[in-house]
Amino acid sequence: MLQGLRSPFFLRLAQGLRAAGARVTKLHFTLGDHLYWRGSAQSCHKPEAALAAHYEQLLASGSFTDLVLFGDCRPVHQPAIAQARALGIPVHVFEEGYFRPDWVTLERAGVNGYSDLPRDPNWYRKVQSHVPASEPTTEVGPAMSARILHDIAYNAGNLLNPLFYRHYQSHVPHSILAEYLSYARRFVQVRAKRARDQRGVEQLCASPAPPFYLVALQVAGDSQLTVHSRFKSSEDFLHEVFDSFVGHASRDAWLVIKNHPLDPGLQRHDRLVARLANEYGCAARVVFLDSGNLPQLLDNACGLVTVNSTSIGQAMFHRCPTIAMGSSIFAMPGLTFDGSLDAFWGAAKQTHARPDAALFRAFSRVVRWATQINGGLYTERGIGLAVQNAVPNLLAPEGKLQALLRQFPCERES
Repeated sequence: MLQGLRSPFFLRLAQGLRAAGARVTKLHFTLGDHLYWRGSAQSCHKPEAALAAHYEQLLASGSFTDLVLFGDCRPVHQPAIAQARALGIPVHVFEEGYFRPDWVTLERAGVNGYSDLPRDPNWYRKVQSHVPASEPTTEVGPAMSARILHDIAYNAGNLLNPLFYRHYQSHVPHSILAEYLSYARRFVQVRAKRARDQRGVEQLCASPAPPFYLVALQVAGDSQLTVHSRFKSSEDFLHEVFDSFVGHASRDAWLVIKNHPLDPGLQRHDRLVARLANEYGCAARVVFLDSGNLPQLLDNACGLVTVNSTSIGQAMFHRCPTIAMGSSIFAMPGLTFDGSLDAFWGAAKQTHARPDAALFRAFSRVVRWATQINGGLYTERGIGLAVQNAVPNLLAPEGKLQALLRQFPCERES
């Protein structure tokens, strides 16, 4: 096991694997990793440039049969994935669920833009009858309080990393202290503006009201931006959105930008949006929301514009026309708009632009069965359920998705 996330999930998972007869070793990169582990472990003090050689020696020793990690874009994980693939060692990648809450993603090879999930709608239509229908979802309950506490505990341990793990470079693009201070400020601001934001949502969704398009932002530094899209920041993304909106959307349309609920607020997106709205001459029909009822917005929006936000999954349920501007598992004809952003503003108003409900049912059925684990990552209840469902998949000789692709081949689009 390489890095997990800031919770006891990997510890509980290792215990479940050991109970099933497996031998598990963890590679530590930080003191926070130590705090959330019991059992066999090795410490890695290598600089990033030396990781590939270290992994090659470790994995070529023949001592390990599988590699398990959370998030396949982390700098400490990418050279390990490359070495494991070269040696034919299965890589099991965990990530937050494609369908949230109550689901965790588990794929072999990669997740999100690296996923082996086909982008061919006909494949899902053909394969859906060959996978069992999902069992009733067990709800894991609220997890935010537990998530915050685990995050603080993990990062408290990391305060001494400069002494004990001086070469470690976090995948988080800013200091933890700056993040926490910004979170605290944003928490106060969001609470103060919540009622006002919801009034704004009610006005946007009232009748009569101007048509509006919803833009869902990613968390700053999210790999969906930095790895799985051509954008390097939310500012790059918003520049393109504003430019296209002003040039191609109808003059009576509004643009509603909704911040990510977990954004730390280090980059003041409200100020960025205000500046761009003035720069592009459309300030009178631009709204920025830090909060607000997302399902209500999706029910009434002309369309959703995003890179690869989890709001895409919700947009499918609400049959809201959507364009994914990053490498998304949802990016296929029949689910999301198969064209340019310039064309989306007009096409989204057409009935045929709405997600195909039958295709989404087929897609959801296959993706849930092949890549999703019912459970959670932060609470005892959620972790217990996720471990129970993950262990059999990890010990299986072949992944569910890979078995489907072997039986029903489909060329993967880049």
